[in-house]
Amino acid sequence: MSRKYSVKPRKTDLARSQENLLSALIEGDQLGAIRLVDSVISKRWEPSFVYVNVIGHCLVEIGVRWHSGNLSIATEHRATQIALRLISRAQASYIDGRRVGRRAIITSVEGDNHVIGGLTFADLLRFEGWDVDFLGADSPTDSIVEMVERESPDLVGLSVTIEEYLLNATETIADIKTLSNPPVVVLGGAAVNENSIVEADFTSADAVDAVNWVQAHFKLHDASVTIEVMLTELGTRIQALRKDQGLSQQQLATKADLDRSYISAVEHGKQNVSFATIKGISDALGIGVAELISG
Repeated sequence: MSRKYSVKPRKTDLARSQENLLSALIEGDQLGAIRLVDSVISKRWEPSFVYVNVIGHCLVEIGVRWHSGNLSIATEHRATQIALRLISRAQASYIDGRRVGRRAIITSVEGDNHVIGGLTFADLLRFEGWDVDFLGADSPTDSIVEMVERESPDLVGLSVTIEEYLLNATETIADIKTLSNPPVVVLGGAAVNENSIVEADFTSADAVDAVNWVQAHFKLHDASVTIEVMLTELGTRIQALRKDQGLSQQQLATKADLDRSYISAVEHGKQNVSFATIKGISDALGIGVAELISG
């Protein structure tokens, strides 16, 4: 994940955001909820805090209140729809163009109509540079297996929120593992606990734990990122900054004393660059070298 969004909020700030968002979701105040999420993103909070500790936390609390009879099902459904809009807004803010050359298929298991858990895992992987297909809720086992066999992803993530559907998860995993070249399978969701008996490669109810395990398993931590990936990320940032400033490739090249074709190659991750070149481009864009490199 880009260090641009690396702030871990103070406990008091996090608690205040949770309280305010919970009230907005219960009251159906979509505009207030959007303003709150926009605010914490502008403060560069890590996406895991926004997805899991703010939005996810509030939905869990709303679910508890519904089960206890303190909220109606209509209120719970309205809150979920607002939360989906918040997640869509957060996704647009956090996606930065990074690519690590890995692909995942994420879905809720057959029978399970909940999407938030799987969508959270899918988006957190996207922010780490994965190409992710999110299938949504209640995906039939045979359709999941058929897609996995046809498209050969590196990873399959299955979400199960209701315990009665754990058997469907177990059957889906078993069918996937019979394929000739099976992918890594991660199982997550509220129904998963230490007593869940499944043959997944990793099992956790915590989406952040699952992402951390996946990154370690595939050796995708920062120290292992290839020069090709680093150049692609750098080029994507340069292109985005150039367009934000309304500059053409030729205009940026002129300001940086470089050829337009060179700038094009850099933006497409096809050109290795020296520190002097990075300094010239950052000066031309009016930003510091550290900001250009780290994003």
